[in-house]
Amino acid sequence: MLLKQINYFLAVVDNKSFTEAAKKCGVSQSAISQQIGALEESLGTKLLDRHNRTFTLTEAGKYFYDNARDVKERTDKMMEETRKIGQKASIA
Repeated sequence: MLLKQINYFLAVVDNKSFTEAAKKCGVSQSAISQQIGALEESLGTKLLDRHNRTFTLTEAGKYFYDNARDVKERTDKMMEETRKIGQKASIA
């Protein structure tokens, strides 16, 4: 599972739309759909129940979303702190 897939999943749920998520992520709607499908395949379960142009989260999807949000926040913080450490090291 790639961090990019997690970010795409979060974007889909947060925007309540594959199309809007694709716009925010700067990729095609089909790329978002393919990556969500690959994520579901790697997990061996559906995260979203699709209904025409809408979707609902499955129980597994709700659990994944809550935890993926935490992972993203921790990853963002880790990257920011790593940059700061690297900048201090290059100044010294």
